[in-house]
Amino acid sequence: IQIFYRVKRKFIKPKVSLFNIPKNSYPNSKIKPIVQCSQRMYGDSSFIFLNKAFTLKIPEDWNNKNQDKLWLYNLHYFDDLNAINSKKRTAWHRSLIQKWIENNPLGFGNGWEPYPSSLRIVNWIKWFLLDLNSNNNLKQIWLDSLVIQTIILNYRQCIMQFF
Repeated sequence: IQIFYRVKRKFIKPKVSLFNIPKNSYPNSKIKPIVQCSQRMYGDSSFIFLNKAFTLKIPEDWNNKNQDKLWLYNLHYFDDLNAINSKKRTAWHRSLIQKWIENNPLGFGNGWEPYPSSLRIVNWIKWFLLDLNSNNNLKQIWLDSLVIQTIILNYRQCIMQFF
């Protein structure tokens, strides 16, 4: 069955109507987070995940070999963007997003693996939408990075369908 559907997906493409594509628009009403996790960030670059505290000091710390893989995954999720009382940490979040972009080269490291990418993309989108309501002026480089992350995630997902 799996082989049949792989072949089917390769040769039979879904039909998409180009006339029903929605135009870019932003929500009219205020967006409020529904579920908020507990605080994960406790300083400009300090975090607690899995009961283990760590502070990012150098770019290589995003993929620190001395940290557990799951801890590093949590670092790349950006859950704190939408955590309880996250508005109080907006300056830290803005700095962290910029650091992530600068310190995680395209396609390299834990942060570019599909699972952390997918969670980070969702968290960034939620935060960006909340940010639209507060007029904190999102940087174009952040939006560009978000687009690149989704393209890479989609590309990897498409590749994995055939293996």
